[in-house]
Amino acid sequence: MNGASTASRLHYMDAMRSVLMLLGVVLHSARPYDSGIWQVKDVARLGLLDGLVNAIHLFRMPAFFVVAGFFAMYLLLRQPTSAFVRERLRRVLVPMLATLLTFNLVQVWLVAGTGGAAGFIHGALLPSWASGRWVSHLWFLVVLAVYFMLVAALAPLLRRLANATARASGWSDGRWALALILGVVVMIPIAVAVLAKLTWPALNTLLLGTVSLDDLLKYLPFFAVGMILCMAPGLVDRFARRNLLVLGFALCGLAGMYLTDGRQHVAYRAINIASWALLTWMVVRVVFSLFRDWANRPSPTFAYLSYASYSIYLFHHLVVIATATALLPLPLGAGVKFLIVLAIASIVPLTIHHFLIRRYDVLGYLFNGRVVPRPQTVQVTPGVPMQPGAPKSDPAASPVGTGAPDMPPGPASPPLEDDPPCAAGARRS
Repeated sequence: MNGASTASRLHYMDAMRSVLMLLGVVLHSARPYDSGIWQVKDVARLGLLDGLVNAIHLFRMPAFFVVAGFFAMYLLLRQPTSAFVRERLRRVLVPMLATLLTFNLVQVWLVAGTGGAAGFIHGALLPSWASGRWVSHLWFLVVLAVYFMLVAALAPLLRRLANATARASGWSDGRWALALILGVVVMIPIAVAVLAKLTWPALNTLLLGTVSLDDLLKYLPFFAVGMILCMAPGLVDRFARRNLLVLGFALCGLAGMYLTDGRQHVAYRAINIASWALLTWMVVRVVFSLFRDWANRPSPTFAYLSYASYSIYLFHHLVVIATATALLPLPLGAGVKFLIVLAIASIVPLTIHHFLIRRYDVLGYLFNGRVVPRPQTVQVTPGVPMQPGAPKSDPAASPVGTGAPDMPPGPASPPLEDDPPCAAGARRS
């Protein structure tokens, strides 16, 4: 990287994190009207929403975990391990528990009812916990908590690796470094599938009603690549490029999935899994490149959304279920119902965040893991650094990052006094 690029701030990471989280609202608003199984299903269906759901699922969670891994490594290099664990878990687990005991508790009552003769706890709450429906859309926070603890356990090794990478920085500028890394991670899902087959059903069993080992292993390569990108800043520029080669690999992945879809022979299944991984990684690279090109500048909108998107995501699921349930008897088309649900599931959580979460410290702590900055009026001019006191985009609102970090993050950088968390949602809905 040249001097100009290394001094630049990766504002697009904040913008991407916020948008990807908000796409969870779009995804869940479509679920009552697609052809899949979900907690509320309407008789109205719209095939277009199946494509929308599948498209969002393809890249949203993988991109989130790449960003999460990047910021986790960034923060580990600037904090003592104890501070890293304390801050990360506070910003993940406190909002998760607060949402579980409020919004998701009401959600269980809406979906499972009062539990009949067995009572709410034994007839509704405990079965919902065992099936994962109480944790519901918060499952990714459990995954992040596990990853953060794993990072903390490996902190000495990771810091030594980062130092070694910094001393041999030339390797990341090599033509084949990124290709080698992506080639390895494309093959990992095949190994996970084989392990799942050999250990069935252990790998797919929910652990304490939260996540399965399959979830943890599925997204670990994305988190790990994010950490590598942070340790080798030269790779970030290469990763966030879109060109004909990226498009060609994406088309190869798409073709491989299409040609092997539904075939049960082990060779075809392996090709299908590798093709899915190849397509996913190429789409994630395109997403990174688009945000780098269009959103790598200070923005008051994304500074606001860096907090608001976390609140909106935590609260929207209950609103989606309540609104979709209320619309069940109405003779409206699936497309119209989807738009109504999406509008209400966006506006209501945003209103709660704007008028409650960011105005009352206790609510900010409970649902963002830290106090949300007070409203301020700040004018941001493109190309001009934000002035001291201006609200920065801060992942405190999200379980993902640290606000737009300066690059490269190298181990010699001074420790941060305060920072933020890492990111969210998936096919599990």
